Amino acid sequence: MAPDTSSASGASPLTPPAPDDKPSAPPVNILPSLIARIYSIAHPALLLALGATRFEAVVADPTKELLSTLPWLTLVQIFYVIVCLPPAGSTPSTETSASAPADGRSSPRSSGPGGAVRHGKHGKRKQHANSWACIWSRLLPALLSLSLTFALATPVLTILLVLFGAPLTTHNSETVLCAAHMAVLSATALTYAHGLDRAVWNEVWGIARPADAVWGSALGTGLGAWFGAIPIPLDWDRPWQAFPITILVGAYIGHAVGSLLARTPLVYGKRVKFTVEEVSETEKKTN
Repeated sequence: MAPDTSSASGASPLTPPAPDDKPSAPPVNILPSLIARIYSIAHPALLLALGATRFEAVVADPTKELLSTLPWLTLVQIFYVIVCLPPAGSTPSTETSASAPADGRSSPRSSGPGGAVRHGKHGKRKQHANSWACIWSRLLPALLSLSLTFALATPVLTILLVLFGAPLTTHNSETVLCAAHMAVLSATALTYAHGLDRAVWNEVWGIARPADAVWGSALGTGLGAWFGAIPIPLDWDRPWQAFPITILVGAYIGHAVGSLLARTPLVYGKRVKFTVEEVSETEKKTN
């Protein structure tokens, strides 16, 4: 008898190969509708205009003004995600084609004598129902993402602000309101577009997401707030140097710049690379 060589040759040829790693979620595209494309560009300008018009009031009374402008910021962000972004688990193609027949032809029930009348009555009702279903399918994720933003992202950012030097025993209301503004700017769209996908949030915390309008605005908010803290300790004796005014100004500017810059062809889909080894490893995977 021939000797048994299965142990010497290693694993059996019938052994299935190890499964590949779960692919990363692709970059989020702005919805293809005309209003979505127009408003996605106007949205950063609207936020900057909101901050510029209320800047003097923020300098005069930060707590009161940040509290009064937070609902307006929330409404603007909710409108943005509903109009411009696909909710988690959906694609623009499925949303736009939900109310149309798959083969592009009319239903057989509408043919024949009197078919046009039946199609008119039932077609309008069906179209009206589909429009409400489409609105609800976007409004519900937007409200859920907003709830998670205030319940989870705001406390996390409050802790991070304190760890990065915000006062611990004083200015507590300013710290919480600053964190709330930053959370609405950065986390609302992320939660709306990705839900609670663990792989995506691991990439978020690892600063490894591919660039798009959603990730660019979130990363820009954080970087802008970090750079905005630079003028606070300088001895210029200006009233706008008080905490957290410059941090919020930097967050708003960073959000606008990151949202627009991440959509450009030179940046879209790219990832932040920290080491040469990481760059070479990524090139090997793509080749």
